[in-house]
Amino acid sequence: MSSPARALEVAHLVTLSALAGTVVLDPTAPSRRAPDYAGWLTGQQRVDRVMSRLAPPLFLSAAATALAAGLVAVAEGRPGAANGRLAAAGCVVAAVVVTLRVNEPANQTLRAWRPTDPPPDGWQEVRSRWNRAHAVRRGLVACAAAVTAVDQTAAWRQG
Repeated sequence: MSSPARALEVAHLVTLSALAGTVVLDPTAPSRRAPDYAGWLTGQQRVDRVMSRLAPPLFLSAAATALAAGLVAVAEGRPGAANGRLAAAGCVVAAVVVTLRVNEPANQTLRAWRPTDPPPDGWQEVRSRWNRAHAVRRGLVACAAAVTAVDQTAAWRQG
């Protein structure tokens, strides 16, 4: 493996680990678990303020480094590594699509709501839809991490 390929692998491992730690382990989940509208909305809006800044660079860098590492592996004739990295990139891109199509429109709606106002009609459906999409997104990032871990383990075993 060339030095650029090794550097891309390290960058991919670091960025995907950060993404998985943020999305899959979901340390913000307790903020979104309040059963009442005001408590849930307060937590959801707090998480949105942080994640709207943090998530874009994490998702972008995880997808870009996976794609770049996959393309370098193709060029170097390492099909196993290429397939794994390209699959990881695909999973991260699919998670971005879910985010843009479901989570972000819901977040836009939630930004206009106030915890001190009466709960709007359908707030529980918005919450359920957001949570379902987040579960899908978590699964996709977990798949990207699993594929990367399996490929990385195989590479270490081969020396």
